[in-house]
Order: sequence, then C-alpha cells, then structure tokens
Amino acid sequence: MKSLFAIVLSAVLAVPAWAQDYRGPLRPQGQDATDQIIVKWRSGAKQTLSASTSQRASKLSTRSGQSMRHKRRSTPTTEVFKLDRRMSGAELQAVLDRLNADPDVEFAVADKRRQIQALPSDPLFDNQWYFKSIEVAATRTDQAWDIVTGRPEVDTVVAVLDTGVLPDHPDLMGKVLEGFDFISNELNANDSDGWDSDATDPGDWLEQADRTQNPSVFGGCALRSSSSWHGTRVSGLIAAASNEGAGMAGAAWDARILPVRVLGKCGGDDSDIIDGMRWAAGLPVDGAPLNPTPASIINMSLGGNEECNAAYQSAVDEITAAGTLIVASVGNEGIPVGVPANCNGVLGVSGVRHAGTKVGYSNLGTGADIAAPAGNCINEGPPFSNDAPCVYHVQVPINSSTRGPDPAGNGHTDAVSRVNFGTSFAAPMVAGAAALMHEVNPALTPAQFTTLLRESATPFPTSSDATTLICRVPTTFVQGYECICTTLTCGAGMLNTFAAVQAALKPFGIVQSTATIEPNVAVNISGSTSFGAPGRTVSSYQWSVLDVTGATPTIVDTTAASTTLQVSGNSRFTLRLRVTDDVGTIDDTDFAMVTSTPPEPQTPPASTPIGTGDGGGGNFDWWLLVLGLLPLALPGPRRRKVANSSTGRGHRRRRRNHFPE
Repeated sequence: MKSLFAIVLSAVLAVPAWAQDYRGPLRPQGQDATDQIIVKWRSGAKQTLSASTSQRASKLSTRSGQSMRHKRRSTPTTEVFKLDRRMSGAELQAVLDRLNADPDVEFAVADKRRQIQALPSDPLFDNQWYFKSIEVAATRTDQAWDIVTGRPEVDTVVAVLDTGVLPDHPDLMGKVLEGFDFISNELNANDSDGWDSDATDPGDWLEQADRTQNPSVFGGCALRSSSSWHGTRVSGLIAAASNEGAGMAGAAWDARILPVRVLGKCGGDDSDIIDGMRWAAGLPVDGAPLNPTPASIINMSLGGNEECNAAYQSAVDEITAAGTLIVASVGNEGIPVGVPANCNGVLGVSGVRHAGTKVGYSNLGTGADIAAPAGNCINEGPPFSNDAPCVYHVQVPINSSTRGPDPAGNGHTDAVSRVNFGTSFAAPMVAGAAALMHEVNPALTPAQFTTLLRESATPFPTSSDATTLICRVPTTFVQGYECICTTLTCGAGMLNTFAAVQAALKPFGIVQSTATIEPNVAVNISGSTSFGAPGRTVSSYQWSVLDVTGATPTIVDTTAASTTLQVSGNSRFTLRLRVTDDVGTIDDTDFAMVTSTPPEPQTPPASTPIGTGDGGGGNFDWWLLVLGLLPLALPGPRRRKVANSSTGRGHRRRRRNHFPE
C-alpha cells in the first residue's frame, strides 16, 4: 500500500499550474465562537411556555450553569437567548448538552455566523457561456427559452437570502419585490438599526477599525476593502431583465426577486437566517409582518462548514411542507458539503468547470444533489489581473461604488473587469432553472422539483484532458483540485435547464402503495394522484413489474388507475407505473417492493481472486485501485425512485458524517 500511496500523493502534487483552480480565501476563521443560543421548547412544556421570558432565561441559566438572558422570540416555541460572553469548542458544547438534557427543551443549538460563498438581445449575453449549449457544462438555458421565457399569468417568486439587493440596478429594475431585513445586530447590519422592511444592500465592507472598536462582533472576521454586492450578483443570474437590449440576461425572464437580507458585515447569525427562511416561504415570524408574496423557490448562496443542526432541519421541514423549494450552494473549500446544503430536503449545488470536471474549490459529497457552472480559469496569470482575466468566469451585475450604493444608481454588469466564481453562482443557475420549471408547471412540489432536476441532469464526463484524478469525498484531506466528478461526489449530474423544463411538461406519475407485502395477500396499488402539466391530463395508466427475484407478481388490471397486486411466494421486485398524458407524453415511475420475508439471495459464480498471480513487482494493492476506478462506471438508466408513495419524494438523502478536524 505504501507504493500506491506514493503514486497518489505525487499525482496530487504534480498537478500543473494551468490545471489548478483559484480557491480564494477560506471562510473567516474564529467564527465558531458565539454568545447566542437558539432554543426550541417542546409543545407539551405548557408551564414553561406560560412563564415570563425572564423566568425561562433563569431556568436555562440554572440548567446550563451559565448566565443567560432572553433576546427575542422567533415562533411561539422558538427563542434566542444570549450568554454573558462568547464561547466555543468543548465549553460551548457542554452548555448545549446540559440544555438539551432539559425535558422541556426540544433542541438547543449554537447560534453561529454564516458567510457568503462567493439568446436575448442583451449585448453582454455573448459572454454568458454558462447559459448556452456549447461547453460541456453549459446549462442549455438558451434552448429552454425556446419553450418558455416567462408566463405573465404565473407569478414566480424567487427569494434571495443574502446581503440584500440594489433594486435600482439597471438589470433588476422592476424585478425586485418589497423584502425584509432580518439582521438583528445593527453593527452587522451596517444600516444603523435591526430588523426592518428595507432589504436594500448598504454594503458589507469591513475595516480594521471595525475590529478594533467592536472586537466582540467583528473579531476574527476577514477584512474587506470593498463591498461584495453579493445579493445583487446572485439575483441577476436568476432574473436579470432580459431581451431588452441592455446589460445581461437572467435565467428566468419574468421571475420576480424577493430580497431577504440576512448577511451583513462579517456574515449573519443562524437565528436571523432561519427566520428569514421561514418568512420567505410565507410562514409567520415573531416581530415581522406576514410576507404578502411567499416565494416558490429560495436561493441560499451562503453557509458554514458544519453538520445540519436541529434548528435548520426543523425550518427546512416546515418550509418544504409549505411547498417552497430551497436551493443552496455547497461551499468553496474542497471539503464535505456544509450547512444548510447538507440538510435533508435542501437541493445542494456543487460547482463544475466549463469542461464538466469539479472546479477545485467546490465542496463535495453527501448533500451535493446536482452540479452547475461555478466559474473557473483556464489561462495562466493572477486570477484577478485585468491583463489576464479568467476566461470562464461568471458574468453578474455589480455596483459602481466600492462601499455604499452608488447614489446615482450607476450599477453595471461585469464583463471582464472583475472575476466572479464560486458555488454561490452555481446555486442561482439551478434556482433560475427551477423558476422556469415553475412557469410551465406551478403544481410541482419541492420533492418533485428535486426529482426532475436530478433525473434530467447531463451525466458527468468520465474523462478529462486536464486531469486523471477521480473526485473522492474528503475525510482527512482537502479535495482542492480539479477532478473527475462521480454521482457520489458532485451530485446526480450537471444542470440541464432545457431538459428540466421539458421534464416539467411531462406528466408526473405517483405510486401509492405499501413497500412491504405478504405472500398470497392482495395489495392495493394506485396511481390516481398522478397529474399532468397545466392544461394537460393523464389519459392512460400502464402497470408492469421488472427486476423480479423470487415469485412473479400478478396485477389484476394493468391499465387501471387503481388496482391490486398479489404474489404467491417470497419476492423482491420493482413495480413500474407508466402514465401518458393527452398529448402523448409519457412518464415512468418505479417503486421498490419486497415480501416481509425476502427471497434467498442468488449465489454469485465463483471467481479467481485478482492480484494473486506471478505478475512481478511485488504485492500491489489492487483492491484499492479497483475502488478508485469504480466511480468511473457509466451510469445506468435513470429511474425515479419513489421513497414516499403519497408525495412522490425521491432520492431520500442520508445525513453525512462530521467534518474532519
């Protein structure tokens, strides 16, 4: 094994300069410390919930051994409490453990800081390679526009949880709704107040003076000489005004942007971000008016390098149940996917180069559901040099001013003067594709959006002229170089907006049944809740079975919307429902079924162990080489796997392991 390790290590170290990707700075260090805790009380803790806020704070102080005071309430059962000092590491975890041991507490989590991840007539569309159909990783959005650019009768709202938006930017004029500013700390907010209805971006630059004057707020934060205008850049990719002869094009021409400001100087707190998520979906949040224009899609180009915690997961569950899709970037450090992209029910977006390989900085692994262009360089030279700009960067709207908004409103679209890349820009491409899907089929649920986007994705290339490295999920290392994507590392494939919109026009088959059956017992199976795209209806049903191991099932009526199925003995098989709509478009849905006692597994034929002959060169670890090559296998036919028969949710996610130390 020693010799193989040396080969792999040298391959990593020998990657030529032209094949490497600029990774940019890691997220600011020192952000694990916090002086705030998010607590959700159990609904049955009536005595505690009826007590005063000071009494609840006293209860938590006694339980934790640390002085705590009430800061604010998010929902009738969720509150934010403030410690008397900042804590981190084992000390903070000990406090959380003691709080979570309280029988009245459903969960207590640290309230940490999260960061940004950094053919129309529009004259700059020529630079938007990622919306076209030439490069391997291009999203084919230009072909999707032949089907739909927007439908005035469908109100598609995409919430952008970010630094705020500049609504007077020429590429966003008339596209931005009234949003909300959820940054509770006025120093972070940089607008002299806390929560308010003004979601305009005041800038997020950070000077040494900020650190010196307010070390408890800005200590450990990365200095920023100019503002990022991150929310405006993200919004432009989703819905920049298009085909109007100016600026750049957005993916969804008629979509509207709902700005939800959750990131300011040095990022934003989890509690503010979570409240912003819930508000964007139309859910009630204490201290904020009810959102009059709930979003169908939420874009979150932000995150942190941790496991999804109970507070985020609880919010995601509520939001998806309300019918809103959450799209999030996976992060930019070449490590496992971060929060919130790694939460169950969130559509996590990884980043690929123009050639379809993983862009070096993109995070990867469980939580990466689909990939999209994130911007990369193929030319040598400093990545931010105007003399050698990155060739395949992402064009976005920016602001002329380096700090506060330009008082003259002179926003412009970046063509070559500033390099833009990061999974922050991959996520809004997926959110824009989802917006176009919503235009043609507003009945889609979050799970159905996810299923269709994944199924319609373009397969990753299995080789590359630039690298032979196969992407591996990081454990104790950083996968910070370009590598060949697999479905285990980068997601189901590369975003194909054209195919996704086509898929949204197909009927959607939904199987309702129980996955476990008994021999000689009739089981009801139904596809009656299947539906067609708007203006279309399901006209026929066809049931069949495939991949049978054991007894062969019998279906009473193979063409009925609802019928019964029976099997005479132990069996494992796939039940397939094919639905056809009134214009002849078909959709296949597969549902795995097995008897309570599974059939005996088939015995594989005997084989000769590999690597045991007289090949010379010593005892080489062939098994490790085989494991490394397995992800290169071409993917088989894509079948929809229905994990929940009543909703059609597919591709149920597993929560990943913790980040390496």
